Amino acid sequence: MTLEEMDKKIEFILQMQAQFEANLARSEANIDNLRISVGDLRVTVADLRGSVGDLAGVVSESIKLSDDRFTRSDAQMKDLTAAQKVTGDQIKDLATAQKATDERIKELTSAQVVTAERIKDLASAQKGTDERLNVLINIMERHITGPDHPARP
Repeated sequence: MTLEEMDKKIEFILQMQAQFEANLARSEANIDNLRISVGDLRVTVADLRGSVGDLAGVVSESIKLSDDRFTRSDAQMKDLTAAQKVTGDQIKDLATAQKATDERIKELTSAQVVTAERIKDLASAQKGTDERLNVLINIMERHITGPDHPARP
């Protein structure tokens, strides 16, 4: 190998070495940037852990509140169902009582018709009795007062 070839190879090696060092410097700068980013990510992850922990507490409390509400709603629904059954039974009893009342009213209506007819008959009989009583009174007055006194009209 000639001296000139050797110089070219040395120069090539030196250029490669310079390029390698430049690449190494860029890689070290990138590594430093990555270290900073990793540090920032650690802080972010720590913050997220805290936020997730807080959120888990809120979710847990919300679930507990929801469970309590559902429990109360279930109890209220059971109470409402029981009250509805009682109301239904009372309505049935009321309907039965209403039917009995309707029957009694029909009986009373029939009895009232009969009573009205009897009162009408009694009024007619009373009129006849009044007429006969007036005749009897006139006879008694004539008898008591004698034939000399005129009868009352």
